[in-house]
Amino acid sequence: MNNRNIGFLGGGPDQLRLAGWFGEQTEWTAYAMLLQGPEISPRVQVVEDFRDALWLCSVLVLPDPVCRQGEILFTPLWPGREVEAGQFLGSIGKGVLLLTGETNPAFRRAAASKEVAVTELPRAAGWEEYRDSVVAAVQRAASPRFCKKICTKG
Repeated sequence: MNNRNIGFLGGGPDQLRLAGWFGEQTEWTAYAMLLQGPEISPRVQVVEDFRDALWLCSVLVLPDPVCRQGEILFTPLWPGREVEAGQFLGSIGKGVLLLTGETNPAFRRAAASKEVAVTELPRAAGWEEYRDSVVAAVQRAASPRFCKKICTKG
């Protein structure tokens, strides 16, 4: 991984809690985009415009489900305007680990059209299982063996 910046883009209370956990319990710098609430950790960088932090992150965690209808990102804790998936998918750099909750065909088409690889996490039974699946995915991607295997292909 190029850096230790992780972004949480949209989502509900579990996403907010996960951002706080990363900010408080890990060496990662956590960014909350399209996600806010009074209980957010002061160790999380909250940005008003996702474009201000999206490019900083080597990992992006999207909500579960990713979209509430079509390509509209699920952002129940965001008071601002709705965001279509294409608005942020086109800004994701190559090599970014994009972790998602449940996706729908419209989102998958949007990601494919922007050539963004999506790693869909399994449905979690609770917050701790959700946290553990995100941590495991990040650790797999950060593993030197994983990187060597991917980088030497072809």
